[in-house]
Amino acid sequence: MLEVPSLSAALRGLSRARLLAAGLLIGIGGLLDAWEAALYRFLPFALCLLGAVAVSSIFLLVKPRISSLRRFAWLQLILDTTLVTAIVALTGGPRSIFTFLYVLVVTAACVLLARPGGVVIAGLSSLLYTGLVLGRWGFSVSTLLEHAESSGLEVMTIFLNTGAFLVVAILAGSLAERYHVMHRTLENQSENLSDLQAFKDLIFESMGSGLVGMDLQRRITALNRAAEEITGYESDKVAGHLWESMFGDGIPAEEIERSMRVEGWQVPRHEMQFRRADGRLVPLGISFWPVRSGRGELVGSIGVFQDLSTIKEMEERMRQADRLAAIGRLSANIAHEIRNPLASLSGAIEVLSRELPPDKNRDHLVQIVLRESDRLNGIIKDFLAYARPSLLHRLPVKVGEVLDEVLLLLEHRPLPANLKIMRDYGGSISANLDPLQFRQAIWNLCLNAVEAMPEGGELRIGAGIVSRQKTRWLEVWVADSANGIEPESLPHIFEPFFSTKPEGSGMGLAVVHRVIQDHGGDVDVRSAMGSGTTFTLRLPLAGPPSHA
Repeated sequence: MLEVPSLSAALRGLSRARLLAAGLLIGIGGLLDAWEAALYRFLPFALCLLGAVAVSSIFLLVKPRISSLRRFAWLQLILDTTLVTAIVALTGGPRSIFTFLYVLVVTAACVLLARPGGVVIAGLSSLLYTGLVLGRWGFSVSTLLEHAESSGLEVMTIFLNTGAFLVVAILAGSLAERYHVMHRTLENQSENLSDLQAFKDLIFESMGSGLVGMDLQRRITALNRAAEEITGYESDKVAGHLWESMFGDGIPAEEIERSMRVEGWQVPRHEMQFRRADGRLVPLGISFWPVRSGRGELVGSIGVFQDLSTIKEMEERMRQADRLAAIGRLSANIAHEIRNPLASLSGAIEVLSRELPPDKNRDHLVQIVLRESDRLNGIIKDFLAYARPSLLHRLPVKVGEVLDEVLLLLEHRPLPANLKIMRDYGGSISANLDPLQFRQAIWNLCLNAVEAMPEGGELRIGAGIVSRQKTRWLEVWVADSANGIEPESLPHIFEPFFSTKPEGSGMGLAVVHRVIQDHGGDVDVRSAMGSGTTFTLRLPLAGPPSHA
């Protein structure tokens, strides 16, 4: 059965065709009447055609309801058959030149109502035509039909025309059915193609990696959503541009050409520095895959790339951790060897100062030596605590209480007059931590932040719970509004004895890094010159409490 939109379009097309045919016939009839060459009366003929025009205008002007389209089609075809019978009757009956109009109506019925409808209209046409011819033998209707004697030619005309109507119905019906089947098949294939295209688009846009399509001339054809996020460019704005105009010359053109023609899975991977639309450089890892048509012809390539910034950061952290571990092992041995002779020296100087006669200058020098010896011993003690940490003793800890204790101790120290301390945490956050070591790490961060702001500023301390990859983490951040850390110093701030302060020991941040790592977490540092520094401690909320 035809779909409603197709039937509606076919009915409107039939109405337009009827209007066109009626206009042509009226025009031809008018010319024949003017030349006095017509074999029939023009006025009744024109009235019948005007009736066809009226019927056609009904559907074009007043659109029928969707539920009545099929009944409306039957009504139009029956009226068409009746009008054609009237035209044939007025133009000579069996000798009329307009008998072919029955064939057009039967064909239209096959298109609108398939073969059964065409056969019914063909039967109706045969019945009306036969009745018209037989009616002329016995009577005339008013003055329109003239009485005529029957002849063998007219009888043969009846059989030929009625047979032609049925043959046309069968043939046109078969063609119409084949047309409908092919039309439905084409629609189904079009829907499947549309679904497949939508599915491909969904996969293309849902890929986590960046995808860039190129033709054989290395012109960019498309970027997926991940590629737009990584590069900062929009797909419709870079489409049609050459690869080099967007990605630069980080990968030679011959390497791209070679990658496009690689067969199998051994596709080379390239790394390059890409400048985003906002000017920021990001490292990219990219591979090129050939795109072939259904006949196997190379039509382009697709580049699959990822932002390697996170991987590079992890690699740098691993290198830093290895470097710190090596430095720690070496320095611990050295510090242990220095500590014993230093204690002996301090003791010997104290004994000598008591046995020698009093001397003001000598006593002052002895005090300097003893004070610096104690300071050096304290540094070595802190370093040994860093290099040889004690076991963690985890306890259920209220994070907010620990932060309050640290800030209370900090407020009892001499602070800059314009220092403002901001708290961004609640009292309900709990975690299993070593309270002493955790407090020491927060104290070191706060002390560094205050010392970085000698003229005052804003110290912000916060804490919260976040979820990442189905794991809950405790985040504690300490931020200052100082001048920030210089980029060349940033990779070394967690190394022992590295300090940018004239009198700093360089052990504060090293202890922070060690404590957080012992808890299974990590430290993230964000610093910008002139905008301050933020240290974020991330610790997993896992592990049962243990007691010392």
